[in-house]
Amino acid sequence: MKVSVSLFALAAALAIGFASPGSAHQETAGNLKIGHPWVREAPAGAPGTYSCIIEIDNDGDEPETLLGATIDGAGAGTIYQIIETDGKFSSKPVEHGLLIKPHGHIELTPTTYQIRFGTVTKALSEDTMIDGTLVFEKLHSVPIHFMVEQDDTAPKEEHDHHHGM
Repeated sequence: MKVSVSLFALAAALAIGFASPGSAHQETAGNLKIGHPWVREAPAGAPGTYSCIIEIDNDGDEPETLLGATIDGAGAGTIYQIIETDGKFSSKPVEHGLLIKPHGHIELTPTTYQIRFGTVTKALSEDTMIDGTLVFEKLHSVPIHFMVEQDDTAPKEEHDHHHGM
């Protein structure tokens, strides 16, 4: 009896730990380990939001390329590279995706790469999980869950034109 109670307690602790706010989670797709995919919280009707992924490890012998993502309530997203020049930030779309070399890894942090989404049609509320996909060249569309988080670490981009900012 002690064994089953311990297993039940362990299972309950794991379930609570996975659902707790801010807990890191990992997903697996083929030979890829996807560490803590998240999306910035946004109200319904917001002009856009962005997502980042702590890291993607490729444990396989073949390269894979991350092409983009989708999120329920925000549609399809495009990968942008964040560029710093003399303390000012700009961004550009990543044309051919991000290569993940065999036995290598990539990181998408708010200051390096962001997957940007357009108009938010369904509120993305902090401390919830939202369904989405990561789109890869070989694995195609892989269902994953994004943790919705507050994030203020993304650099503010400066544009050439001045609108009183």
